[in-house]
Amino acid sequence: MRPSSGSKTKRFGKDDWLAFGLSRLASDGPEALKLNALVGAAGKTIGSFYHHFEDQSEFFEALVFHWRDTNTRPIIAALEAVPDPAQKADRLADLATRLDAAVEMGVRSFASQNPVAAAALAEVDALRIDYVSGMYQQRFALPASEADTLARLEYAAFVGTQMLFRDQYAEMAPTLAAAFQKLLRGGVPAPRS
Repeated sequence: MRPSSGSKTKRFGKDDWLAFGLSRLASDGPEALKLNALVGAAGKTIGSFYHHFEDQSEFFEALVFHWRDTNTRPIIAALEAVPDPAQKADRLADLATRLDAAVEMGVRSFASQNPVAAAALAEVDALRIDYVSGMYQQRFALPASEADTLARLEYAAFVGTQMLFRDQYAEMAPTLAAAFQKLLRGGVPAPRS
């Protein structure tokens, strides 16, 4: 995501900084967000950075909300177009497992070090869990507390898969998501006696 070095380079705008920040966070962790490291990797000046952000705290806040707006809100919007609750769950599994696990884990790592990121991550986690809980209330006519527990279990599996199978996430996530949906449909054979 390094800017081109042609004679006419495209202006590096605010969204470019945010996309570049997420890319660096995914590839090199929170250390990559230090100002000198970030502008050096971007091939830009500190002045270019400050043209778009008052300070690094503003950048951090914008970065985690950019992550929310690119990795959560579009998924929810896509799901709203699916009327059937079972198909909606399958679509969610498909969309969620396509998320870049490195970006997701980078944000979680950053949140462990930065209170602004931690607050934003907590908001996104709650938004995701609440949405899935609502899906399960509708799909299975569950009381809110039971749907919430099921949503938390599924979300814990989603995050855990990213952490445990980071190098095999692209292969493991769809398989595990399908197995979870099969469990919900009653696809577990009865134990043999």
